[in-house]
Amino acid sequence: MASPDAEQPAPTEPERWRDLDMLLSRAGNLVEASFDPSPTLRDLLGSLVEVLVVGAGGLGCELLKDLALSGFKKLHVIDMDTIDVSNLNRQFLFRIQDVGKSKAEVAAKRVMERVSGVNIVPHFCRIEDKELEFYSQFHIIVLGLDSIEARSYINSVACGFLEYDSNDNPVPETVKPMVDGGTEGFKGHARVIIPGTTPCFECNIWLFPPQVKFPLCTLAETPRTAAHCIEYAHLIKWDEVHSGKPFDADDADHMQWIYSEALKRAELFGISGVTYSLTQGVVKNIIPAIASTNAIISAACALEAFKLISGCSKSVSNYLTESVLVRL
Repeated sequence: MASPDAEQPAPTEPERWRDLDMLLSRAGNLVEASFDPSPTLRDLLGSLVEVLVVGAGGLGCELLKDLALSGFKKLHVIDMDTIDVSNLNRQFLFRIQDVGKSKAEVAAKRVMERVSGVNIVPHFCRIEDKELEFYSQFHIIVLGLDSIEARSYINSVACGFLEYDSNDNPVPETVKPMVDGGTEGFKGHARVIIPGTTPCFECNIWLFPPQVKFPLCTLAETPRTAAHCIEYAHLIKWDEVHSGKPFDADDADHMQWIYSEALKRAELFGISGVTYSLTQGVVKNIIPAIASTNAIISAACALEAFKLISGCSKSVSNYLTESVLVRL
């Protein structure tokens, strides 16, 4: 039996694009009014449409693969993170030899190796480091982020391009549609945001649950859970012992110190459950991720992006949520 990393024979070009060409060659009851079915439409979309993928993590890796296999040939991906060992169980484009490298650069390279004709330009930087002109070149933006702040920033950029005509109607050339995907454990969502038409991200930001924060008095005096002990070591004990020295969540020695102190405090109060992985999760606010959920939500996002650009079907209006059920 071949190993999972063994190279599998790639499908021929006609086989790879057969279903996509069939979809773009037929009219239907759900197509947009502007849709003009044609067997050459895929080539046209591939040569003209530029797509930006924001994030190259668990969801971003899936998005790059799905968009490349949906006929998009001009892709950009932006991500400021480097690959960590903990990423390898769900971010399938990365290997152990990639640890420490740019997620955007490695993800782009791997997809281009597997999908002929696609060109992916990686950007290893913060989204705020790019000028507005950078974002203006894209026809659609697809988000694979786990940060509310990052989503809000991209939302403000995209909505900032919107202009209205004398009748207060959005000028089509200034509309920058976005497809926002997100996952947490077995749950996820895919959402279409069309500035000037649908609610934007800021309109629905209240739907996101607030981050869990513990009162300092509980941490200092009456801890009841393992998380309380970890946050005590992180927020209180670190400053007491390392006066003025900033804590670095990506420094293994710093994280080990927090774990050791949290373990001591847990033993003092008879609390169980403090582990190194839990310490990382609490301190870095790591959101649990499951590969299957990422794959399903990515497929939904890529489909919505494809429908928005081609007009071959009406897009979701305007929110899709999924709960992945697993039979044990």
